[in-house]
Amino acid sequence: MNAFRRLVAEPLFQFLVIGVLLFGGYRLLQEREGGPEPETIVVSSGRIAQLAEIFSRTWQRPPTPNEMSGLVDTFVKEEIFYREGRKLGLDEDDTVFRRRLQQKMEFLMEPSPADLAPGEGELEAFLAAHREAYRLPAQMAFVQVFVDPRKHDDASAEVERLLTALRNGGGDVDPTTLGDRTLLPAAMPLTSEPRIGATFGEDFARALATGPAGEWTGPLRSSFGLHIVRIDERQAARDPELAEVAGFVRRDWEDQRRREIAAERYGQLRAQYTVIVEDAPREQSASVDTKKRAVQ
Repeated sequence: MNAFRRLVAEPLFQFLVIGVLLFGGYRLLQEREGGPEPETIVVSSGRIAQLAEIFSRTWQRPPTPNEMSGLVDTFVKEEIFYREGRKLGLDEDDTVFRRRLQQKMEFLMEPSPADLAPGEGELEAFLAAHREAYRLPAQMAFVQVFVDPRKHDDASAEVERLLTALRNGGGDVDPTTLGDRTLLPAAMPLTSEPRIGATFGEDFARALATGPAGEWTGPLRSSFGLHIVRIDERQAARDPELAEVAGFVRRDWEDQRRREIAAERYGQLRAQYTVIVEDAPREQSASVDTKKRAVQ
């Protein structure tokens, strides 16, 4: 009995008893009050409009009331899982989550239309600094008569016969009435060498580029057969005026300006941090060195 009295008189024992009573009372009070206050998730009218717009863009129609209700339920579920995951610290070492946040930050840092508005003379200066990228290639306009070697015992003789007729006939001979049938165009307006090559073949385009203008010559060989050609017009490669390529220059200037602004804004954020890069673990360093030696 005396031992029990001495135990009760101990301050440490009294402190433990008080703590147990307080903890038990707190738990009892929580159970009576139904637990902690629930968190609040607000699905704003702006959020509802955003969900409806995303649905409409995807399905090319507005959502029905039932579909809208489902969209809201899905958003609420996503928000609950997001908050609970944050509480558990699941976002701390999640590479996918970190990249998504990076994408959102980059979106928030996207330049405004005002930031991407060129000043006086900026597009002209950009074009002058990148003339090679916008140089217009040489172009040729020509007429051709096709000879299919598979349809003639002597295709070379057929070419000579047609050449004679075209040269002697002058303007009285319609070249579209001569030669063999083909799906290739009988005439092409001013067209760049790469486009001619895409239609007739690169060898044909190169040969055409060095041929004389204003007279019937041939044969020029393509992957389809033989051709008698007359080059009606030729334009040399040239640097364009801004008005001719304004759309392309403006697009490329905006892309470059967007990258510059992104780099500048990231630099401002980066300046707020001190980055310490520790040495790689010895095992990893040895592995890298081994790989380097193996490659050498």
